[in-house]
Amino acid sequence: MSDNTKKKIQCKLILVGDSGVGKTCIINRYLKRSTLNVEATLSTSWYTKYEKINNYELAFQIWDTVGQEQYRSLNTLFFKDAHICLIVFDITRKESFSNIKNYWYESIITNSSEGIICGVAGNKNDLSEYAKVDRNEVKEFCEEINAVFKYTSAKNNICIDELFKELGYQFLCSQFMKDFSISINSINDSKDNKFLIDEKNKKKEIKIDKIGCC
Repeated sequence: MSDNTKKKIQCKLILVGDSGVGKTCIINRYLKRSTLNVEATLSTSWYTKYEKINNYELAFQIWDTVGQEQYRSLNTLFFKDAHICLIVFDITRKESFSNIKNYWYESIITNSSEGIICGVAGNKNDLSEYAKVDRNEVKEFCEEINAVFKYTSAKNNICIDELFKELGYQFLCSQFMKDFSISINSINDSKDNKFLIDEKNKKKEIKIDKIGCC
């Protein structure tokens, strides 16, 4: 199928995690934007980026959520229609990983669609000498919840693109696609699937309100 006849497959991907773990920096790095002087996000925002995976083109609708504890309940409003959830922790902050296990993952499973794909990013790997999170514990947890996992660094651009591509691949092979009776080989031939978006759709971006240092 020629490029000009391809449809783009829409995939909602939401990032969650404690404030300051680097969610916005990861998004900015993936979008090829500056990761410097990023402030804490105080309102949910989203961006679109197209990613070619296995000869298909995904339109990632990437949602950046608020990490502060007093706003966490608002995030659940955005979980329902998400296909992928990327949970981020800071490897230099033990509590940010503990909160994944004790709050974030349970909140995702409780409020999202069945079969949501989970990813975990151990961010700030450029500061590995200051790590406070046991790598074996992380590995065991990710295996337990069947999550895609990478150690990342938004600052040094470590494993950012690889992580999003792996999550996209998991989406293409997921139950979400099977539920709509679309095989990977016929995705671009379908005209009635809610995952497909019009070629004329333009990139949308909601401005982020920020305060403080992320």
